[in-house]
Amino acid sequence: MNLYLSSFRIGESGADLGKLRGTGKAFVVSNALDHSRNVEHCRNVRAREIEDLRQSGIVAESLDLRKFFGKPQLLREHLEGATMLWVVGGNTFLLRRAMAQSGLDAFLASKKEDSNFLYAGYSAGACVLSPSLEGIHLADEPQAEADGYSGEVLWNGLGLIDYYFVPHFRCDHPESPAMEDVVAFYDLKGVPYRTAADGQVIIDKTHGSEHGGGDNSAALRASALGKGSESSAYAGG
Repeated sequence: MNLYLSSFRIGESGADLGKLRGTGKAFVVSNALDHSRNVEHCRNVRAREIEDLRQSGIVAESLDLRKFFGKPQLLREHLEGATMLWVVGGNTFLLRRAMAQSGLDAFLASKKEDSNFLYAGYSAGACVLSPSLEGIHLADEPQAEADGYSGEVLWNGLGLIDYYFVPHFRCDHPESPAMEDVVAFYDLKGVPYRTAADGQVIIDKTHGSEHGGGDNSAALRASALGKGSESSAYAGG
């Protein structure tokens, strides 16, 4: 599985999206917004994301995970032949529950070694890949609620990367100040993390595993792409 982790929307490396996936279907997952009561806003976001992908040469359709809650096999059948997911930002904890209740988490685990499959997303859509959701709770509400969702808070991330992703870092985004607290939390814990300002993207084909988890050397920063921009990487201390 190839990973395209953006801070906000497609960012500055959209031209690379098509090179990281096979020729199958692409789906847009926006369930991180399910706590919003503004139905029109959510509809507009989905349309915007599909249009952004179209401008990058990718035809995509919406995938509502709520339709597959309790039906993991049906989801697998629906995703047969898919080679890309684009996962929209919002609430990380709600997104994690949507993935668990639909079986998308297990599906993604089965795709980890598939070099033709691309997981791409931004903000919550990237944070959910981390080993745990601890830390991001300082920016997102763990108890976010939405119709049809379990009330249980899941603290384990998907674990598809062995570092923690921090979006909106030191940039003009309303959540940027909260990310300073998130970084301070990771520093205190001494865990590896990578930051990205809006516009920056991390393209990761190895899921960080070759770095042994705790090594945040310049080699990590080298995977951050964008027009002259570079994501930061730290391991605390």
